[in-house]
Amino acid sequence: MTKRLFLALNATDPLADTFLPTLKKLKINADRRDMTVKWVPVDNYHVTVTFLGETPEEDISKVAETLAEVCTRFTPFELKIEDVGAFSNEHDARVLWLGVQNKRYLGEFKDALDQELVAKNLLSQLEERSYSPHLTVGRLRNPRSVKDMISPFKRKSFGKIQVDEVVLYESTLQGAFPVYKPLARCKLTGEADLADGIPVKTDVDIAIT
Repeated sequence: MTKRLFLALNATDPLADTFLPTLKKLKINADRRDMTVKWVPVDNYHVTVTFLGETPEEDISKVAETLAEVCTRFTPFELKIEDVGAFSNEHDARVLWLGVQNKRYLGEFKDALDQELVAKNLLSQLEERSYSPHLTVGRLRNPRSVKDMISPFKRKSFGKIQVDEVVLYESTLQGAFPVYKPLARCKLTGEADLADGIPVKTDVDIAIT
């Protein structure tokens, strides 16, 4: 069997508080314009680092081991969260997002992680396009212009997230929203808390729950 996996930074805290007033206004603006938007639950807020996709169950421990090893090379850091934008663009939007600071240190972490995953055949290839960190907050059923709706919140700051761990998630679709189940949490000090007793063999000290 396979599991749909991705590696990400949890961003629920502090956005559950700092973004809430703006989220309410965005919802009101969308309703006024008769836009059908599937808003991402705050508990699902995250910043994807690497999408692994369908992965054999027997490879989960290898992914966790690789993540733990790479995390020993990096220390905690902060990322600013600011701006509200849209993909593919403001005039033909399908996705609403919050901007995440594209800090060089984050890019270095992703590069190191992806290279190790590719070397161990856990990731098929390195991404060709440049990494653009963001946080998805809503998806439109039909493409629409959202320029007027989001313009009041351009360049608005929503604080910072403290990055001290990277999480290995399994994504499953249950009802209207996907459910993200953490399989492993790896601190940037090299210690990982693994869920469900997943065995990991590594020289890194790992705490298993």
